[in-house]
Amino acid sequence: MSLPEDLVIIDPHIHQWDLTNTPRMLSVPKKLLGWNKRLYEGVLNAAAKKADRDYVGKVDYVGYDYLPQHYAQDAIDLNISHIVHVEAKWMAKKPIQVADETAWVDKIFREENNETGIKLGGIVGYAEFRNPNLDQVIKAHIRASERLVGLRQMLAWDDDKGIMRYCDKPGISRDPEWRKHFSLLESHNLSFDAWFFHHQLDEMVALANTFPGVNFMLCHMGTPIGLGGPYASYGHTKQDREEILAIWQKGMAKVAQCPNVSVKLSGFFMPVVGWGYHQRSQPPSTQEVLDSFKPLVDFTIEQFGVDRCMFASNFPMDKVSMSLPQLYEVYGKIVEDYSRQDLQKLFHDNAASFYKIKQKKRAKKPS
Repeated sequence: MSLPEDLVIIDPHIHQWDLTNTPRMLSVPKKLLGWNKRLYEGVLNAAAKKADRDYVGKVDYVGYDYLPQHYAQDAIDLNISHIVHVEAKWMAKKPIQVADETAWVDKIFREENNETGIKLGGIVGYAEFRNPNLDQVIKAHIRASERLVGLRQMLAWDDDKGIMRYCDKPGISRDPEWRKHFSLLESHNLSFDAWFFHHQLDEMVALANTFPGVNFMLCHMGTPIGLGGPYASYGHTKQDREEILAIWQKGMAKVAQCPNVSVKLSGFFMPVVGWGYHQRSQPPSTQEVLDSFKPLVDFTIEQFGVDRCMFASNFPMDKVSMSLPQLYEVYGKIVEDYSRQDLQKLFHDNAASFYKIKQKKRAKKPS
């Protein structure tokens, strides 16, 4: 681990789910078949769309519960004090019931339920911004937890049906009705976690410029599909990958010009980026990952500046490629020459500020 041992980390992007006790996409098969691991995983692999299977890489990381104790086990060698939970597809029967996920996350991290020592810093809840009753949904989220700090509606879309889609059509954020409701974020003092693929970054720019009073967090560095290698119709040749890189760099430079947008240095080890690490029998070496990933992080920090960047894990989704300690080892090595003040910003302070994480001051030891 190349980070200072006394550097306290906030991980501002993780997901939590309980398939048996909360409404999730895989809750029914888990309840029916979860008693038989082989049967359960076989059915999941057979029934899932190819695009969905390819996107997650392996069912191990989505087909089972991921709760505070599981994250704490992954983070056992890391000095992580707080996390931010980002919505994770709560299957609500009624639009207002998406706030139940916020209440549930708040509950599982309460001290009486959470023995991990890792605290809940904030919650980014889900909302469908085309909902005419969005204000009621937002108020329900706020009632559900005082740690509700922002909302997300995933807007990642590609025309290739071989790539998992996270919204029902492209360009949703340009819809006048969607934008009319989006303006409610500012009145409620909430941020927006924005997730777009690399070729959609102009949409991110337009949204940020239209709502200068809203603080935006660009998730996963604008996810360049196939930058690391073949994925669906992307990245099959060196020329393809060079074009993807050029589009991504141009888009990120434009986004960085929006002063109300920060960026999470995360999510680059989901299979969609194309490295193929999840298909290996052994995880990649830290040096291999560093050689590929460092130039991309360097470029992002150069564009946005240290004050608008933060490292995050995107666990358990990136777990398919490497462990949490290895991920943070990579992060640490990328910025090992940075000052202590800048490290503090990238791994702790920027997340605490953006997500309004309240931290109790540690009591002084008696002299």
